[in-house]
Amino acid sequence: MEYLKLAGLASAAVPDLDVVAAAPYSTGTTGDYDAALLRTADGPTVIVRQPRFAAAAAEQLAQGRALAALTEGLRSRLPFTVPTMLGQWRSRETQLAVFSFIPGQDCAQVELTHDSLLVAEMGRSIAAIHALPKSFVGEAGLPVFDVAAVRDSVEQLIDRADTTGRLPNALATRWGAALDDPSLWEFSPSVIHGSLERSSFITNGASVVGVLGWSDLRIGDPAQDMRWAQTLDGATERVLFDEYVDARGATVDRQLRQRAVLYAELELARWLLHGVEAQDATVIADAEQLLDGLVTRVRSLESTELRHETLPVLDLAGVQELLAEAGMKARHHEANLPKRTQASDIGSEERPETDAERGPARDAARYTDDD
Repeated sequence: MEYLKLAGLASAAVPDLDVVAAAPYSTGTTGDYDAALLRTADGPTVIVRQPRFAAAAAEQLAQGRALAALTEGLRSRLPFTVPTMLGQWRSRETQLAVFSFIPGQDCAQVELTHDSLLVAEMGRSIAAIHALPKSFVGEAGLPVFDVAAVRDSVEQLIDRADTTGRLPNALATRWGAALDDPSLWEFSPSVIHGSLERSSFITNGASVVGVLGWSDLRIGDPAQDMRWAQTLDGATERVLFDEYVDARGATVDRQLRQRAVLYAELELARWLLHGVEAQDATVIADAEQLLDGLVTRVRSLESTELRHETLPVLDLAGVQELLAEAGMKARHHEANLPKRTQASDIGSEERPETDAERGPARDAARYTDDD
């Protein structure tokens, strides 16, 4: 059986690993990985993950670099557990890695409401990541983006989407106005996770016990880590932002939420580009439908511009779902690209499942959350 083979290979990756039991593991998503949970003789459970595709393999290598950069001192500043890569094994045909396992449930499977203590903890957890000292990122050779580089990457994404001839004019105008508003881009870059999603957060039912998916750890725009919050209802999203702002204090720029909205909407552009570049008519049609839905929603707002004076929040459940779905799909495609505005990671600490990880989701390669 595949999971028994993985258990054997794990012993090659971690020579002193004494495996006494093994079980298949999956998050029930798309299948970028084959994974297994292994119980060791001294008690701890670990997870072994074998990428099925080149994009997932690149993601796993990136996560290994990021996790290595998070020293014990840095981890002690965080109010949750971060996975540890225990070892890896590579051959000409494949690669495999073994990680510490964080038991719990990912927050994509948990109801999040405005009065939930878990939502407040999620806000404070993001703030703790952004408060990490920035020097270690460059020293570890991880990406460092200043304000100009962040804005340029957004402009390039919009230009590429517009060049397809399939981007609605209303969105090209809306996003272009955001680019041209200097006040929207007045922020201080910080350490960011880079590919946060609801599923990145692991809970024991009461609090956040772990965060997965660190392959896009970098210096960048803090709003990129808030993009996923647009999939929450308005009241819950406000609580998350309020807790984050309270924890971060004066370091939070006033346009954080506006840029988070922009990044969420741009996930649809990513999905369109994925379809065009893959010459997949089904994906293109899906992306065009999603973009048209966003246009309809935007036109119902008092202002169709994402400028610093406005904060058009996407409250409709349908729009929230389309942003979440398109974001998952598009991020997988971007795992093959040298530069990304968002990130994902390597996940492996979520909960016992059986198959592997997500396939077409860039955030799917998290070491601890997408198997």
